[in-house]
Amino acid sequence: MYRCHPPESTSRERCISLSWCSGCRIYTGTMVHVPRKEALPDALAALPLDEQDRLRRSEVRLISYLDRRTGDETP
Repeated sequence: MYRCHPPESTSRERCISLSWCSGCRIYTGTMVHVPRKEALPDALAALPLDEQDRLRRSEVRLISYLDRRTGDETP
C-alpha cells in the first residue's frame, strides 16, 4: 500500500493497494482506507530519488521491483 495524497490533503486516508501473483504475473490495484496516523513502510526509501520516481510512474515496473524483493527482510 502507498499513500497518493500529501499529508495536508483531506484525502490522505485513501491509499493505493497493489496485489499480485508472481507465477501468473497478474496484478490488481484498488483504493483502500488507511487511518491518517498509521505509518506505511516505504519499500522504495533506500533507492535514489530518481529511481523512486521512475518506479512510481509505472505500476508494471513497481510490481516487478517489489516482486524481486519478496523474501527480503526489509520492506
